Amino acid sequence: MKSIQVKLHQTFHSWFFITLIGLITGFYIWGINLVPFHPDESTYLFMSSDYDLLIHNPFAMAWKPELEGDQRQQYRELDAPLTRYILGFGRSLVNIPALPVDWDWSKTWQQNQQAGAVPGDELLFTGRLAVTLLLPLSLTLIYFTGKAIGNRSTGLLAFLLLGINALILLHTRRAMAEGALVFGVTFSLWSFMQGDKHPWLSGLAVALAFCAKQSALALLPVGIFAVGWMQTDRPHRIRKSVIHVVQYLCAFVLLTFALNPLFWSSPLKAIQASWEARNELLGRQTRDALALAPEQILQTPGERAAVLIANLFVMPPSFAEVGNYSEQTAISERNYLSTPGYDLGRGLAGGSVLLFMTLTGMLMSGLKVFKSEHHQKRALLLLMIATVFQGVALLVAVPLPWQRYVIPLVPFVCIWIAYGVMSLLTLLKEATASSRRTRRTILG
Repeated sequence: MKSIQVKLHQTFHSWFFITLIGLITGFYIWGINLVPFHPDESTYLFMSSDYDLLIHNPFAMAWKPELEGDQRQQYRELDAPLTRYILGFGRSLVNIPALPVDWDWSKTWQQNQQAGAVPGDELLFTGRLAVTLLLPLSLTLIYFTGKAIGNRSTGLLAFLLLGINALILLHTRRAMAEGALVFGVTFSLWSFMQGDKHPWLSGLAVALAFCAKQSALALLPVGIFAVGWMQTDRPHRIRKSVIHVVQYLCAFVLLTFALNPLFWSSPLKAIQASWEARNELLGRQTRDALALAPEQILQTPGERAAVLIANLFVMPPSFAEVGNYSEQTAISERNYLSTPGYDLGRGLAGGSVLLFMTLTGMLMSGLKVFKSEHHQKRALLLLMIATVFQGVALLVAVPLPWQRYVIPLVPFVCIWIAYGVMSLLTLLKEATASSRRTRRTILG
């Protein structure tokens, strides 16, 4: 009888979980057209033609010194490729060509529209849908990561927090890199929990995160620690750890190389060109900000930390980094924010509560980590290390207060909040039980 009850409970839990994924994903898809347009979506849809080259002629994307001024090669040097392939795959399923013209930020909205740089409704919806459909995978992965550090309730709460997060609702439904980035980060976190068993899986996960956006490279050293840390006999531990790290790095390098034909011809020169292009772009953005809005430049670690926290917890969803086209998007922005739930938890009050619960989760994990069994201790420590590495990388590398840059930290925040809430509930339950026992002793 007990085994039947367990099976029924597991079945109910599975169907409940699947139903929740369906409802949240449906809500995301239902509101895709409400998301205000960002000109970078045009660039990604323009570059989605790389998917066709990947299938038919990938060597056409290899780096060539004579093409250093070529627009497409410049984008390949600057941006990670995964989103371009996802968008290209999505539109290929419905036989829609890539956007033929890139957005020109020096032109007006009307001029870009006349030039054909504004995607049609069908192309834009298809691109956004392709990225949005990564959400069920991200939700599933964060559930299992939360479960690894706590229990099913921890995983389920992390799952819900990610699904209703205002930044995720906005940034991961645009035909841009953030949806793929969140998938890559959640995949990496879950794979770290399995790193001692499947090191190659962690290598693939971190490669996908990096190929979604370069800021996820901060997780690479965490993966080395995850695959090298295992519970085994001491004489074999070092040898096995080395083998795992080699497998991990090989998987990372092979998949990164496979998804970046830019590196196939002259890898060292292509990597150097990419590094220089990223630095030049950041320098240009910083110079522009200094000229137009010098208060936006974050000079000190304290300023950067304050802005990072504000973007993660307090500031409303940010629709654009610069105000070139704010007049044209104003109506769609108002309509978006008028939808119930799209700015849930934002503001000083809600953000303060979420920040407090995030810090509570991290503090509780620090108190419990050495009292936990090996597998939970390992999961908690890996999550702590990954949080520190990703957070510090953003503080060091990003001098601009743009909200999109904090997206890799959102899954971490959701897991820590869930862990903090469940830890406090456990303490409350234990205190209540202790109080009842004390009362019964006194009365007895």
